[in-house]
Amino acid sequence: MVDLTLFASFVAVVQEGSISAGARRCNITQPAMTRQIQRLEHSLGVRLLVRGKGSLRTTPAGARFYDRATDLLTLAENVVGRTQQEAAQTREILHVIAPPATISSVVAPYLIARGTSAPLLDCDEAEPFRVFDTAAARGADLGVSTGVPRPGWRRRAISSALIWAHVPPGHELARLPEIEVADLVRHPLVLLTPNSAARRLLDQEVARVGCRLADPLVVRQPAIAAALAVAGRGIAVLTDDPGPDVVAIPIRGEAEPLRVPLYAGWDPDNPRAHLVEETAIDLGDFFEARTRARVRTHRENVSDA
Repeated sequence: MVDLTLFASFVAVVQEGSISAGARRCNITQPAMTRQIQRLEHSLGVRLLVRGKGSLRTTPAGARFYDRATDLLTLAENVVGRTQQEAAQTREILHVIAPPATISSVVAPYLIARGTSAPLLDCDEAEPFRVFDTAAARGADLGVSTGVPRPGWRRRAISSALIWAHVPPGHELARLPEIEVADLVRHPLVLLTPNSAARRLLDQEVARVGCRLADPLVVRQPAIAAALAVAGRGIAVLTDDPGPDVVAIPIRGEAEPLRVPLYAGWDPDNPRAHLVEETAIDLGDFFEARTRARVRTHRENVSDA
């Protein structure tokens, strides 16, 4: 049986930099902390800390275990917090796991637009490729992501997210109704890392048309990419909604604008599975209509200019 107290003690020692400081943080004596670390090392069968003169440091195995232990403790805190929240909640809320872009560009606008007719949704963030595993681990009702749901789960392709070129209003491309990839890559770009679905699709389209990316800026967070676009550092390629200082232009693929499919996934044994499925369908219908409206508005603004 995993003893999370030992995990927490080890994390405290590493973060505080010594056995004694970790013991003070955990409100135990230094000998007691030493015994806990020894017990943990014995149960794992590996040395976690280098003991000797100088500052305390982890062994290579200890460093890897520290990363995993902090992840586990964060998950445990989330599980406890979510359970306590649900116990105190008098209204039924669906727990959704989704990437940050999906929460800000799909779920939040959906709740605003639907008003009191929408089911109550509460969200936690996860990387796109971790959404459905995170939803399963946390007992969430629904996962929404560009990745495919886990085996055994109900799945539904609910919509697709357009890939936009984010540029400042004064940019030479800002008045185009859409932009071809071959034209896009002639400009400095700000891209997300290759684990982003939008980036993968762009890379495929670049390869298809036979051009190449010329040393783009690569960042991890969509908000940073959008900020760099506003700052004039390059065109940000994102599925996110544009901010007030940005114009978003659809990027055209071979026959139509580039789109990333969105999937909803949920546990079929969820006692609220029927409500979850209805919500997923309505969420997809809303997002598809909203995407069409955004494209139409952009084209009308361009034609009126």
